[in-house]
Amino acid sequence: MKKVRIGILGSGFSAHFHLASYRKIRSESFEVAAICARNVASRGALAAQYGIARQFDDAGAMLASAAIDAIDICVPNMLHIPMILEAARHGKHVICEKPLGGYFGPADAPADWSAEGYSRETMLESVAHQVAAVREAVARAGITFCYAENWVYAPPIAKLNRLMAASGSTILRIEGEESHSGSHAPYSRRWQTAGGGSLLRLCVHPIGAALFLKQEEGRRRHSLPIRPKSVTAHLERLTDMDSFKAEPRKHIVTGWQDVEDFAAVTLAFTDRSVAQLTSTDTRLGGIRNYLSAHGSTATVTANINPNNACQAYTPDASYFASEYLVEKLETKAGWSFPAPDEDLITGYPEELRDFVAAISEGRAPQSDLVLASDVLLTVYAGYLSAAAGRTVELAPYL
Repeated sequence: MKKVRIGILGSGFSAHFHLASYRKIRSESFEVAAICARNVASRGALAAQYGIARQFDDAGAMLASAAIDAIDICVPNMLHIPMILEAARHGKHVICEKPLGGYFGPADAPADWSAEGYSRETMLESVAHQVAAVREAVARAGITFCYAENWVYAPPIAKLNRLMAASGSTILRIEGEESHSGSHAPYSRRWQTAGGGSLLRLCVHPIGAALFLKQEEGRRRHSLPIRPKSVTAHLERLTDMDSFKAEPRKHIVTGWQDVEDFAAVTLAFTDRSVAQLTSTDTRLGGIRNYLSAHGSTATVTANINPNNACQAYTPDASYFASEYLVEKLETKAGWSFPAPDEDLITGYPEELRDFVAAISEGRAPQSDLVLASDVLLTVYAGYLSAAAGRTVELAPYL
């Protein structure tokens, strides 16, 4: 088996947890051979921490290197599709963080462009063209594309999928959520830099997991995935409520400009099953990640966060000051659910293990380009649905 030589593109949050997870699956089948980022300090720190031999400050140079077989894209959303297309031109395999891409404004948009009142249909059509371009480029180059949707690989979701398979259940309904008290990243406040709000940043996870479960069910039953048929969505900016704005203290992130902080989506599938999925930047108490599948012979809930593998209490947050508990927890005081290994329970090591094997073996990974495309098109169909006040059929775009 040929060793896969991986180049990390980016040195921010995603690069940190990808590198930590690569270390957990250390084997002879791959090596992280290079890292590319413009931030010299963060790039150098990661290279030193993880023993990465080569550093680049130009993505084109890393992609042109004969010493790199695959790139792991850990850069902002707006750069995903340009980097995928460039990687394909160089014949490099691709691992891409979620989402696949997005709409970030017209090409000639001024720096103060706002998505308020902008055509969501134009956005959806643009995204459909982007997806088609990626599909063509990947097929033409003959490369392996890996979509970094960690929920597919999270042990609770994987167990849910196995239980649905073992019980022979028809999955009638899926419900799920990813929510927390808000992103602290400045880019997340504006459509031009984020591509959307909580629907794109957060709900892609339960959407991706729901689509995956139905794909798997279809393959078990008919050797073909069950695909999404239509989307109905409702979006809000809850932090714009007058009563909330009047409160003197804020424990929830504010400052959203032209993006939503709440999304509720109903997906209808081609077999007439449904999924009800929610995301919000207004939930206190830490991150909430769960998915439930209600089947004909079984009901299973996968609690990614929080789960009760470890429970803790302290009357004073300072007692736990030196210890990490769990993502997005506002305070360490009181009862909490510390994650024994957050990367493991959220699926990152197993995700990267599958990606490395897929690239090495020349096969599709579990989380592939079909899933990446369906998720992105579902999200932007959701934006159109919410703006137009109607259900949007997906068939013209898939």
